[in-house]
Order: sequence, then structure tokens, then C-alpha cells
Amino acid sequence: MKLNMRPFLIAVICTWMSLSLSATVATAQTVDNVQSGQPSDGVQMVLSSIDPNGSDLQLSFRNVGDHDVTLNLGVMMANGNVQLPSYVSLIFTDAKSQTRVFKFADKKHPGVAGRLDDYVVPLRAGSVYMLKLSLNQFSCQETKEFEIPLLPGKNQLTAQFQGSGARFANLDMAAIKLMNFWFGRVESNTLTIER
Repeated sequence: MKLNMRPFLIAVICTWMSLSLSATVATAQTVDNVQSGQPSDGVQMVLSSIDPNGSDLQLSFRNVGDHDVTLNLGVMMANGNVQLPSYVSLIFTDAKSQTRVFKFADKKHPGVAGRLDDYVVPLRAGSVYMLKLSLNQFSCQETKEFEIPLLPGKNQLTAQFQGSGARFANLDMAAIKLMNFWFGRVESNTLTIER
């Protein structure tokens, strides 16, 4: 007896394609529906995890207002070849409910031997600027912790940013102080990372 496998194979392929499409749609909905922080004067931040163990993060700055703004995220070195978002910090509450503030402090660049510039990011109305960050780029001087220690259980992270004007008005960049800098304070959503 000879079986015709063609209808069976077509059914398997259709089922597989249907499941693949459903998984893709579910993933897209999860990414689009990430909780965001409350806007502050038109600027909103969204903090999300981009790897399974929670060590790598993505922080998005969204201009949800109706006018363009300029953010000063921190410091640039080597004529912009090194960009350090040093005005971003993370409020960390570990699984034992202990809270402390960790500031951006990339250990690859602990000292400065030359020129510093402001880390200027123009953000048009409706635009988004994303940063990739790692837990080991933050430290807490008060507790002498040089990266964020995730404990077994539920750990929580909230990003915060305080806007400021230009701080490094070099002679060739004196007019930078006249830019439309955003001076507000904003916090992201609270991201829970479970270990």
C-alpha cells in the first residue's frame, strides 16, 4: 500500500508557519507594550532588558512632546570617539529590599588626560534615542560596589536622568551654551529582573 505523504507535509508546513507567525506577533507585541516611565516636560524614558540574565539593558529617551529639545547626557572624550552618559543613574532595589543609587562609571575610561565635551543629543519631537548599557558600567560610591549585584529573587531597576546645560564650553564651542537644552528630571519605568 502506497501512502500519499503530500497532504500530510502540507499540513505540517502550514501548522509550522502559523505557529512561527504567532510567535513573531507575540514578540512584537511584547516589545511594543513595554511599560514606560511618566513623561516630564515632553521627555520619557523606557528601560528594558536585552538579554536573558538581565546584565545588558537598553535605555530609550523619547520626545513625546510637541517641540524639539536637546539633551546633555554626560561627557564625550577624544573629540566624540568616547561617549559616556554620565548623567544617567540607576536606582537599584535588590531582592532583599535594599535600595541605593548607582551612577554611570564606565571602568574602561577611569581618567581624563585631554579635552572633554558635552554629550549633546538633539531629540526632535516624536523621536527616540537609545543607549545600550551594562550593569557593570555603574557603581555606587557610598557602598563601594563597582557593579550592580543582582541577587537571587526579584531585583528592581529604575533609570533616572537630570537634564542640564553645557558644562564644557571649550573655546571653539563657546556657543554651545546657547543651545535649547532640556533641564527637567525624568525617571523610567521600573524594570524587574528575577534571578
